Parts: sequence; C-alpha cells; structure tokens
Amino acid sequence: MDQPAETWSFDVAVEHGPNRTRAQLVLRTPEGQEFSGVGLAHRSGPARIAGYLALGRAMSDLTEELVEAATAELEAETGGVWRA
Repeated sequence: MDQPAETWSFDVAVEHGPNRTRAQLVLRTPEGQEFSGVGLAHRSGPARIAGYLALGRAMSDLTEELVEAATAELEAETGGVWRA
C-alpha cells in the first residue's frame, strides 16, 4: 500500500430500557464526515444479549448508509448510475 493509513473512529452508545435496547453507532472520518446507524432490540432476556442484537442492527444500518454515500459520490463524480 502506497498511502499512509487513515484513522477512522467509532462511538457506540447502548441504552437499556425496561422492554427494549437501543444502540447508536457513529463513525467519523479523518475529514470530519459522520455516519450513523441505529439498531433496536426487544428485551426479554439478558441486557447483554439485547445489546449485541441492537448493536448488530446498528452496524447493518450504518453499512447501508455508507454504501448509499459511496454510490452517491460515485454518481456525482462520473455522472453515471452505479449499483452497489
């Protein structure tokens, strides 16, 4: 690899309520852009397990946002339609 590594950072917040768990994942790029994903899980068992599920869903949501952003930037730069 010819370019130096970039450092991207994540912030994770998990909130446990009586019936559900909510996770939010925020990704920050070196340029200052932010992307966010949110996930929810019904809480009927241990909070730890609901946290895993909510965070997994937040990661999936974040993945969709990143793919959409990349597709939009590619289309803007090339003037074409991209399918991710």
